[in-house]
Amino acid sequence: MRRILLGLTLLLGCSGRPVLEGPAPALAPPPVIKEPVREPPKLYRDEVVRWVDRGFGHFLQMVEVEPRVFDGKFSGWTIVGLYPREFWQNVDLREGDVVTRVNGLPIERETEAFAAFQGLKQARELDVALERSGKQRHLRIPIVDRRTTRSPVASR
Repeated sequence: MRRILLGLTLLLGCSGRPVLEGPAPALAPPPVIKEPVREPPKLYRDEVVRWVDRGFGHFLQMVEVEPRVFDGKFSGWTIVGLYPREFWQNVDLREGDVVTRVNGLPIERETEAFAAFQGLKQARELDVALERSGKQRHLRIPIVDRRTTRSPVASR
């Protein structure tokens, strides 16, 4: 019997776990993983001007649309494809969205869409009115001038 108790004591005492005396140590909190801070999207005026100067046809090569007609009346352009996908990945437009206006201007006719496109050169923002899943939305992206920062040493 003594051997059995001694064996159990050794087995329990040598189970590979240290025997702790006193209060249990405090556990470290789990590490906090911070999401990278994302700047709100913006468009730079010099890039917008370059895009507009390339022409409306060049832009239309990057987005495939079909007219949406409801009750015999035009109601917008349904986005069928966005190309290349990498270009559009940070823009909140999806296939199936129906674009109804750009910067408050109608875009039913080619001349209207062209005028809205040309107007981006002077616009303060790009405002795309659209319908997604039956709900009206606006995609608003400011158009800003690039700031050139000068070093204090360089300006002396």
